[in-house]
Amino acid sequence: MTSAACRRAAFEDHMPYAPDLSGRALDGRYELHAAIGEGAFGRVYQGRDRRLDRSVAVKVIKPWWAEDPEWVETFAREARMLARVSDPGIVQIYDVGHAPEGLYYVSELVDGEDLSRRLLRGPVPAWQACAIAGQLCRALARAHRQRIVHRDVKPANILLSREGRVKVGDFGVARLAEGSEGLGSHPPAATIVGTPRYMAPEQGRGRSTTPATDVYSVGVVLYEMLAGSPPFSGATVVELALSHMQEQPPPLSAGLPAALVAIVDRAMAKDPAKRFADGGEMADALLQARREAADRSRRPAITRARTRTHVPAAADSVPARSTATALLEPRWAPSRTSSLPPRRPADETRLAPPGPSPRRNVNPPARRRAIGAFLVVVLLLAGMAGAAVMLGHRHTRVPRLTGLSRSAARAKARQLDAVFSGRYDPAAKGTVIAQRPRAGARVPVGTRVRLTVSRGPAPVEVPVVGDASSAAARATFSRLGLHTTVTQIAAPGVTPGTVIRTSPGAGRHLAKGSTVSLFVAETPRWRPLTTITDTRPVTVRIRGTRWRVVYTMAYHGTCTWIVFCSGPHARISTANGSSVAGFDLNDGGPQVQTFSTKPGAYQVKVTPGGDETRWSMQVQDDY
Repeated sequence: MTSAACRRAAFEDHMPYAPDLSGRALDGRYELHAAIGEGAFGRVYQGRDRRLDRSVAVKVIKPWWAEDPEWVETFAREARMLARVSDPGIVQIYDVGHAPEGLYYVSELVDGEDLSRRLLRGPVPAWQACAIAGQLCRALARAHRQRIVHRDVKPANILLSREGRVKVGDFGVARLAEGSEGLGSHPPAATIVGTPRYMAPEQGRGRSTTPATDVYSVGVVLYEMLAGSPPFSGATVVELALSHMQEQPPPLSAGLPAALVAIVDRAMAKDPAKRFADGGEMADALLQARREAADRSRRPAITRARTRTHVPAAADSVPARSTATALLEPRWAPSRTSSLPPRRPADETRLAPPGPSPRRNVNPPARRRAIGAFLVVVLLLAGMAGAAVMLGHRHTRVPRLTGLSRSAARAKARQLDAVFSGRYDPAAKGTVIAQRPRAGARVPVGTRVRLTVSRGPAPVEVPVVGDASSAAARATFSRLGLHTTVTQIAAPGVTPGTVIRTSPGAGRHLAKGSTVSLFVAETPRWRPLTTITDTRPVTVRIRGTRWRVVYTMAYHGTCTWIVFCSGPHARISTANGSSVAGFDLNDGGPQVQTFSTKPGAYQVKVTPGGDETRWSMQVQDDY
């Protein structure tokens, strides 16, 4: 990790939360309304562009990132490059700026929801998931052609508009964290950036990333849409990374389209060379799978239509009489002993002159016996067919399954094909709350019965309580059915007792009865920063609005003059050398020098006097 990154990480450990800027206007142009999201690099607000009178999304970068001038320069340069990636599937960047409140960028505001919120309602139907993944891949393909890799593809960054469009958000921000110079593939990084649950194996190892890295993440997202949950889960980041590197994902449901399952398997290959090369190739595969499925669904309908309209060509010459009559009518054949001439062909008969027809020997009783025998045979055959149908399609009554657990319902409906789905409900989690067909219905054995299982009470969304008092925040969470714990932390410039942040953060969904940690600004107090005992310059970082130097000093031996003694002198200056204050160290102790300044870095330097002394100095910050 670079020294600048180390300084950032150390500072971030002591700066737990960025202030909520709702209600402000950046550069007098961009109004910040409600916060709608937060990530590692900044907080996103719903806002309005006063100049163009349009709704926008504004992301304000957290202050500790903006302290590194190299990162700020890289951010602005690469944000301009990303703004040139014009595609309907990518959230467009409108502007980049640096206001007193911090570094920010402005993008289009998508009216809809992100995929992570959609997945809270359960899996996505197979071909709808295929369509979402196809649009996502097309958007990534446009960036891949310009050698830009997203590196943080996840449901929270995939926006679903009300018009059915898919848009990729936070595009390129993840890769800006390293302040690298180029786009696309880059050398291994000391800082691994991304979301472990969707991170490709090479990304977890800190190796080079390519468009195939994004393809892997899309494969994980598509898997989650089809299965309802990600392929891997772990208690720690390390466990998740190892799962992506070493384990195969659990098999998807056998009822899913095989072509779609094959696409997921290829996209999630451990070796990048075995995946789709980029988003465009994966999008083509998804489109081909949808076309083939559509063709297969049309073929049976065409076949049935042809079957209904097909008539044999010979039917035109068949007389209009019943099949039974045709079978029972005796065929005319000359007897070997008959003196009558043989029957002529039909065409010959039509050409012959009319004459008496040959005599036929009719026997009505025999004909009736033949008809009766035929009807008996038909009835026997119909009975045998009915028995076969009854044997092949046995019936049963649908039992009452509501109120049972999943396993008990499956056991009780063993003669039926039980299919489960879930929804939030006050009933105990895992309990069947609805069934179709209804209880008591008579259905063939093997009929599919759809059972809805309670997923427990609906999760509660963690509200935004920034700038609220600790008591007000606890009352809010109590009304929502959530418990709270309070931790006092240092927060320079924040009113004591004000909530700075929550864990989990605002927007997360929790089950009722869960506990949320409130981090509250504590009352400022003097905190020792460093002790100075020699004349080397010392730089201190002040976080409060005032600080002090507490010292002791004593002369050693006899002063140079009988009355006047020459002791040490302290000088305080800013990091750029501007003088703030100076004072002489007086004999005795402890003695205090207090300063009121802005937060920042200051240098303390002690110059020795003309007489020998012993002294010690401690710098204390008030926050």
